[in-house]
Amino acid sequence: MRSEGRPYAPKLSRYTGLIEVVRGIFIDRELYKYLLEYFSDKEIEKMFVSIRRPTSRYYIRVNTRKIDPYELYKRFIRKGLKVHLDEHIREALWFEVEGPNKIPSARKIVIADKYAAESVYVGANLYAPGVVKARGVKKGDEVVILAPTGEEVAYGIAEMSEDEIRKSRKGIAVRVLVSRYRVPSLRELEEYKLGLIYDQSIAAQWVAHIVNPSYDELIVDLNCAPGGKLTHIAQLCTSCHVLGVDRSFPKVQDTLENVRRLSLEFNIDILLHDSRYLDVDFPKIVGKVDKVVIDPPCTSIGVRPKLIDVKTMRDVEVTSRYQEQFLRPAIKLLKRGGRLIYSTCTITVLENENIVKRAIRMGLEIEYVDVPYAERGRSGDWVDYFVARFLPHIHDFSPGFFIASLVKR
Repeated sequence: MRSEGRPYAPKLSRYTGLIEVVRGIFIDRELYKYLLEYFSDKEIEKMFVSIRRPTSRYYIRVNTRKIDPYELYKRFIRKGLKVHLDEHIREALWFEVEGPNKIPSARKIVIADKYAAESVYVGANLYAPGVVKARGVKKGDEVVILAPTGEEVAYGIAEMSEDEIRKSRKGIAVRVLVSRYRVPSLRELEEYKLGLIYDQSIAAQWVAHIVNPSYDELIVDLNCAPGGKLTHIAQLCTSCHVLGVDRSFPKVQDTLENVRRLSLEFNIDILLHDSRYLDVDFPKIVGKVDKVVIDPPCTSIGVRPKLIDVKTMRDVEVTSRYQEQFLRPAIKLLKRGGRLIYSTCTITVLENENIVKRAIRMGLEIEYVDVPYAERGRSGDWVDYFVARFLPHIHDFSPGFFIASLVKR
């Protein structure tokens, strides 16, 4: 028996013409029609079904400045972890994602917000700030955790009562015992605290290899937070200088924390600034940068797992116009022969191939992105055969992702 308590539903009153593609994921009719230009009706459904699940592999990146990947692999094996070496990237290790698991029943329920529910879904504990409702829950109660849609995501033991959750708003509210899916809690391991690993999808790890940093280069990451690609580039080449830029102070703080944990401060600088105006405010580096990375804000449609989401065609159009604003400063910063690497974690052509075509019209020349299992030929345009796409329903080991490389002749 479940206790009384009605699950929260997404507030959709300000949207019109929405389609629930799969449970909890809504897009408007305009976006659906747009996607039909590139995907079949069945493919769209398969893609969003895949987005609701975590990837089949949970990837980490080994910090090769501190430990050899094979040594860390053996260390994890000795700890009894089911770890594997990636077939293509030396510093990439992956763990099997377990599930879907059956959630045991309980008399009490706790409703988590969207972001907390998606973390709990893969095995994280539920913290007090992520609790939406815990009616009648007492410390020690067995509870089932629900997403705002009413979907069961985990079972666990309450560490706080309803009143304690409401008053403290910090600490573990429910210790999760069984989750729908489970990935290793790597952040609790000594190896994480020592800076030996960084959790990063395999698609994102390809970016630094496409950048291919080399001796004495100046490389600028225009959207550096939280530091995944930034630290990977610095790790691959200690003799290059990497400048990370972000306009959000909290995000810069998170990035600095990751840089310090990985002990990569010696060739990384972080700048708190709006990178759209970097060429105007820092003219001394104009025309002197070897490589620029743009991983701009996007609609994040490819991020997994996602239990609740609402996206409209207007979201895609507005985001695409914002992404274009990073091209001008990037091109001005680059020296002749310099390269621009563009990536996103979304699947729309408007945010991906169209941005690449805009860069070509601004004078850049496209290069072939060599990723062995990449999807190509999706948009029907010639640029399609140069870029790399990861699609959730095709690449079950990866989130949706896009990478392109261009050169300034």
